[in-house]
Amino acid sequence: MRAHAIAVCLALAVVSCRGATAEQPPVPAAAADERLVLTTDGSTLSGGSGGGGGSVTWLRNIGSDAVIGAGADYQQIANSHWTTGIASGSLALGQGNPKTHVYAEVHEGAGDIGTHAFHYSLAAAGVLGTLTPRLSVQLEERRIDIDTSHGNLPKLGLSFSATPQLLASASYAHSVGGNLGAKLTTLRLDYSGKSLSGLAGVVWGPAAPAVFDLIGQVVRPGPRLTEGFVGIGKPVGRIGWLLVGDYQDVAGTKRTSITLACTVHLRARGQPQ
Repeated sequence: MRAHAIAVCLALAVVSCRGATAEQPPVPAAAADERLVLTTDGSTLSGGSGGGGGSVTWLRNIGSDAVIGAGADYQQIANSHWTTGIASGSLALGQGNPKTHVYAEVHEGAGDIGTHAFHYSLAAAGVLGTLTPRLSVQLEERRIDIDTSHGNLPKLGLSFSATPQLLASASYAHSVGGNLGAKLTTLRLDYSGKSLSGLAGVVWGPAAPAVFDLIGQVVRPGPRLTEGFVGIGKPVGRIGWLLVGDYQDVAGTKRTSITLACTVHLRARGQPQ
């Protein structure tokens, strides 16, 4: 179970930090806005164990072109647990609308798997740009160092705005260097209405390194990830709620989780109380 737990931990990292609930990088708003994002989650793991965790993230718009964020995250699966600090930022470039956005995020921390402690480090940087009024492209580079697994995970993504409310996206990530062995394909739909929003998607492919013997032959291939997720969101005043259900199968280790995210829009400077 310990090896399975760290495989799930690594899968969560390579799938964009809980890919089911991860949003697009924060885009600056037209006016200053402060947000506090709180999440809590619970999960079951095949074999009779499970886990849970939570995070808190503060986001602040700086003018109309930049946003910064900071926070912390804690997760526990079976007898493994880890805590990370989070820093992020996004900057809009150029004139006119829509603009090109560059972004970066860093997750640094540590955890324990029962038999030993491990270091957790994840850094990502990318760019979001428009090819046509309806088609956008995302290029991202992600560096992962978790326990004995490390490597780079570049990703190419395309998003198509079918309607002003419906966005379809697809991406492919293929690890380079290190021993990640990840080759992940993601398909996702996002709906954004005035009173209701939703998301659904699937992810599949190898998500963790293979095991080799002393002469370099594969003893056990890298575990494959199969994931499906669906969520629904609703704004209530200054608070936005998002409930997501997620199912993962990492080489036969099945994890089912429920995540509740709450985004509180704090009053910006100059706004009436």
